[in-house]
Amino acid sequence: MKIIELTDIQFKNYAKIHSARNYMQTTEYASTMKNYSRLYLGFINENDNTLMGATLLLEREILKFKVGYVPGCFLIDYDNDNLFKDFINTLKDYLKTKKYVYLTTDNITTYKMFDKNGQVLYFDTNIIKIMDELSFRKNEKVPFRKVVLETEKTPNETYKMFNSNTKRNINLALQRAITIYRDENNNIDTMLNIDSNINKDRIKNILDNFNGNDNKAEIYFAKIDPEKYINNYRFLLKKEDENNDKLNSMMQDFSINKTASLINKKMESDKAITKYNNEIIKATNIYTKYTKGTNIGAILIVKNNREIYFMDEVYNKELSKFYSSHLIKWEIIKKYLDEGYKIFNFGSIKNMDKNNGNYLFKMGFGGKVYETIGSYDLVINKWLYGIVKLISKIKK
Repeated sequence: MKIIELTDIQFKNYAKIHSARNYMQTTEYASTMKNYSRLYLGFINENDNTLMGATLLLEREILKFKVGYVPGCFLIDYDNDNLFKDFINTLKDYLKTKKYVYLTTDNITTYKMFDKNGQVLYFDTNIIKIMDELSFRKNEKVPFRKVVLETEKTPNETYKMFNSNTKRNINLALQRAITIYRDENNNIDTMLNIDSNINKDRIKNILDNFNGNDNKAEIYFAKIDPEKYINNYRFLLKKEDENNDKLNSMMQDFSINKTASLINKKMESDKAITKYNNEIIKATNIYTKYTKGTNIGAILIVKNNREIYFMDEVYNKELSKFYSSHLIKWEIIKKYLDEGYKIFNFGSIKNMDKNNGNYLFKMGFGGKVYETIGSYDLVINKWLYGIVKLISKIKK
């Protein structure tokens, strides 16, 4: 077994079919990392030249000392202990000949999984033990967790997996005449018009490089139509007024028993009328300023084979109460389920606290929490590692 250098095409062809594929282990991602040199390395069986694993390795120098970075994870079978050990040991020997001091890797491979109630569904500590045996040193103690929806269900079946709050927010956004559309030109200036504080250079870098068939970045916008918003609630108000009149007649009819159910229906109808009137007032205020409607939010996504990554998201702060992150994500999920996508990555969470709004929001889509192995350093030169690592931290 040995390490060889791969061409862009060789790596790309291997990466897109590997079970550990992710958008960071792509030639497109490598192109976004302009401050690094890049290497595409393959792990081959010399007997038959079979490619057993691969990795994108980004290289930089710290005071002329070489250090490497593997974004995402190695494209290797982490569950095959012997293969993984052979790969790491062979890689370490290879990097020694190239005068590397250490190699940092994100290791986004999942070793623990939680359901919506925080119960552990899957837990495998074996890979952690192997990492400790192979000269790896862990970089942080805080676990890295992300929320992922993985499904092979139809859009309708997937929607049923959402919690009641998520469904309610989606329906409310639809009643408020909010529609989702894709900007075919990926115009970042339209995003900037919504929020000028976004990292323009980073987003532009992603859009410029993730533009192939297998890995592609797209921008979606949420637009509100205040005239339709008004008409939607006028229609609801008219129906509820008719219902309320019937209930009112029944309340005044001495021959009808005033049951608790009837009284409750009348009270709920009164509340609905108040709510619809308030919505009409809100819609009218928006119409006064934005007669033809306006964009109220946007999101950048990256498509990697059969996975969708939800990336940067912005919203109009003036109209933040109307923007629905629930709706924009649902419309994207619905669209790409029909195109064969199965994995929707909502990104990281700080913790699984029931009071954490970000955690509750992401879990509302029926996904699970994936805890990854986390960032490690593979020490190549143990004599220089400590000092170069310290210098790296100081330079940050």
